[in-house]
Amino acid sequence: MRVLSFALVMGTLAASQALAQQAPADQQGVPEALRRFQAYATSDAYKKTVSQIATIGDSISAPECKEHKPMERAAVTIFKPALFGEGLHPVDGLWMDRIKMSRCGTPVMQNILVRAQANGQPPQMQLKMPGATSANPPMQDAVMTDVLASLAKGKCSDQTKIIPVDSKLDKEIKPRKIDAKGMLTEGAWKETWVFNACGKKTNIGVEFAADGKGSLTHKVK
Repeated sequence: MRVLSFALVMGTLAASQALAQQAPADQQGVPEALRRFQAYATSDAYKKTVSQIATIGDSISAPECKEHKPMERAAVTIFKPALFGEGLHPVDGLWMDRIKMSRCGTPVMQNILVRAQANGQPPQMQLKMPGATSANPPMQDAVMTDVLASLAKGKCSDQTKIIPVDSKLDKEIKPRKIDAKGMLTEGAWKETWVFNACGKKTNIGVEFAADGKGSLTHKVK
């Protein structure tokens, strides 16, 4: 069962010790750290590990489906660039792997937050809110705090019985604008977050808006 705490995670999962580093292709002008990250993140062993975790997450989100099949890597969002020492695994870095799954034949995203460890051990991996949400990990955690409080008022307070199922964009309220530094400066939109809450399908509306400082505000309805 997918357990929710303050952060939306299904425990902390370590990447496989069997990860194999592949030699990077010759890419002129690409920094060495980026070349190493590209080789690391595209290695067969890493992709297999991420796909396995995505499959576990999807089977928890929709246990009624008999087949949960990874289709493709939809995106990788880097929050903090990966740094490597002398070992195989990165010693710093934070990124999100978004895996498109086939859930009962329907495409759905599983989002996995990957955090490098300073001791050079395999990175930690956390299942985040599934689906197409545009919220970054800290914002997801903030939203989840309000979602759990709202569900508790509805007499569903056992977090082990609150299972995240999907998320989707409902409406763009205000066009999003990103500055030269890649920061979101304008924009507002509505999403629907779907849960199985104490055995019942529950849709939670969430409104997001840029605060003009690179962060977001949110309202749970």
